[in-house]
Amino acid sequence: MSGRYTKEQFIQLCRNLLSSSDEYQSKADQFDSVKAGVLPWIQQTGSWGWLYNRPANQLLSEMVALSGKQLDSLLPPPEVMSQEPLHDQTLASMYEGVEVAEDNEALLMLMIMAWQGQLRAFDLYNRSIDQLLAKARAGDDEALFKAVRVDPAVLGAFTAQSRLAQAALVGDQAFFDSLAKALTGAKPRRPKADYDPIRDLYGTLEDLGALEGLTQDELCEIFIDHLGLYPHDSDDPYAGLKKLFRQIRSP
Repeated sequence: MSGRYTKEQFIQLCRNLLSSSDEYQSKADQFDSVKAGVLPWIQQTGSWGWLYNRPANQLLSEMVALSGKQLDSLLPPPEVMSQEPLHDQTLASMYEGVEVAEDNEALLMLMIMAWQGQLRAFDLYNRSIDQLLAKARAGDDEALFKAVRVDPAVLGAFTAQSRLAQAALVGDQAFFDSLAKALTGAKPRRPKADYDPIRDLYGTLEDLGALEGLTQDELCEIFIDHLGLYPHDSDDPYAGLKKLFRQIRSP
């Protein structure tokens, strides 16, 4: 097992991370139901596309701070979450006491829209939009088109505006043809939603450094036998889950 946790502690950490993810998703679903109410703010402040210039983690930290919270105080540290189950009250407290100054309400709405775009980019391409834009700045137009497929509002980002201006200046019709296809063509197929908990948990554990020292077989046993995140009924469930892990890591 990982040098940081015993097997039991690692399983408890995973269960608590899954619970906190479920709590977040319930709030995100509530936001989707009132998304039409954002329109007046958009009309007032413009696109959220410029927020994609910021790294995803920075955007999240600023969004939480604007809500009167601190990112590192939303949940106990991993060392604590590996010891015992999170109480419902602890999970609910993540979203209690949110206070947003009236002058910042519009900005917070834009940040939420941009954060949802970042999550869609991770779902589709295992990359955040700001990471795709970094590749675009290095000359990779396809990375820009991927970002546009995730959220056309990305055209409000400085990187996209700069590339548009360059293409307009030199009359790069091929670029505009490809951009039109990105805007109007079929959207990429989203990965199977049943495996969202696996993708989210694996990415979080990787960010926390909790996977260090853990073999793929040990991780498969925990995800399949203890957490029930992947079906047992295939010919080789370990092989199927390992393939999914590789897909999560691949751009």
